Amino acid sequence: MKYLLGPTGRSELAAFVRPGTLIALDYDGTLAPIVGRPDEATMAGHTRELLARVARRFPTVILTGRSRIDALRLLGGISVLEVIGSHGLETPGGTAARFLGRVGQWRARLAERLRTLSGVAIEDKRYSLAVHYRHAPDPAAAQEQIEQVAALLEGARILGGKAVINVVPQEAPHKGAALLAACARLGCRRALYVGDDETDEDVFALRQPERLFAVRVGESAGSAAPYFLRDQSEMDQLLEAILGAR
Repeated sequence: MKYLLGPTGRSELAAFVRPGTLIALDYDGTLAPIVGRPDEATMAGHTRELLARVARRFPTVILTGRSRIDALRLLGGISVLEVIGSHGLETPGGTAARFLGRVGQWRARLAERLRTLSGVAIEDKRYSLAVHYRHAPDPAAAQEQIEQVAALLEGARILGGKAVINVVPQEAPHKGAALLAACARLGCRRALYVGDDETDEDVFALRQPERLFAVRVGESAGSAAPYFLRDQSEMDQLLEAILGAR
C-alpha cells in the first residue's frame, strides 16, 4: 500500500482526478470518526465544508453501511447526487423493500438468542441489521457468539466490521457492485473511493486501477486497496487534495 499523502500518492491522485470523476465515500470511519454510539457519529465542521465543496465540483455519492435515511440525516442537507445505504443494497428507487420481511425475522431471532448477552445492541436498518458489541464485557467472546447465531440465519450474508457484525441479504449487491452501478447510472468512467472497513474490501477487490482509485483509511497488510490514509483525521487533507486537482 502507498501512503496517499506522500509525494508519490499525491502525484498519482492529481493525475487520476479530472472533471467527471465520481467521488464515492463511506461515512463512519471515513467522513466521521468511529464513536461509541452510532447515532452520534457526526462530521467535523471543516470536513462538512470540504465535502460540500467537493460535491459542487464533482459527482459525489455516499456509499455506507448505514440506512439511507440515517445517512441523509447525518449529511444535513449536503447536496450529493446519491446516498446508497445498507452496504450497497439501498439505492434511490431500488427494490430493497422486498427484504423487509426477511430482515424482520432475523431481528426477532437474534433478539431472542442474544437476549442474555450483555453490552450487545441490534441496530435495525430495515433492510439489514448491525449487531454492535463494542460495550460487551468480553468483546471477543461476544463476537464469537453473535457469529454463531448469525450463521444460522437463512439467506443471510455475514460481514464483519469494527466491533460490529453486519447481516445483509445474501443476494443483495455489495459495495463493489453498487459502486459500478452508480458509475453506470451517473455516466462516470472513473471513480475515487474511500472506505475504512471490511465491507469496503468489496470495492478494493475490484482492482481496476485504470478506472478506480481506491483508498483505505488505516493501513492494513491484508487490504486490497492500493493507497491508504493513516487515520480518519487525514480525511480533510484528502478532500483538499481532490479540490486542488487540475
